[in-house]
Amino acid sequence: MRELLATGFYVGRSRYAPGTLGTLWGIPLVYLLVHKWWFTLFIAILLYILAVWVSDYMVELTGDKDPEMVVIDEVLGYFVSFLFVETTFKVMLVGFITFRLLDIVKPYPINLFQELPKGHGVVADDVVAGLINAMVLYFLFG
Repeated sequence: MRELLATGFYVGRSRYAPGTLGTLWGIPLVYLLVHKWWFTLFIAILLYILAVWVSDYMVELTGDKDPEMVVIDEVLGYFVSFLFVETTFKVMLVGFITFRLLDIVKPYPINLFQELPKGHGVVADDVVAGLINAMVLYFLFG
């Protein structure tokens, strides 16, 4: 069950762009659950706890510090991107593109969070990328 959740129902096992494919799982989640900022934050906290738990398991299972197949962190990072803006199609599309860029490039300070231990290191950099993306989206659409 933990592997199923960590890999986004095995989407993360794709040979091609598992992070991008995994982020796609965030779209229905954002559409269904992003309403008020406080509710979005509450769901994000619950998702963080779940993501760290399943990521810890995958780190131990694979022996890899940040297993590429784990995509729940991308789902959470994308979700966090919408704390402060409405979820229109345009905002979600721009948010998807900017989140993927931030997640792939990992500019400072995002890269620092990968050094955290186990599941926190897998998940926290994506949350920070999502928070930076939230600021970008607010600047553009807020």
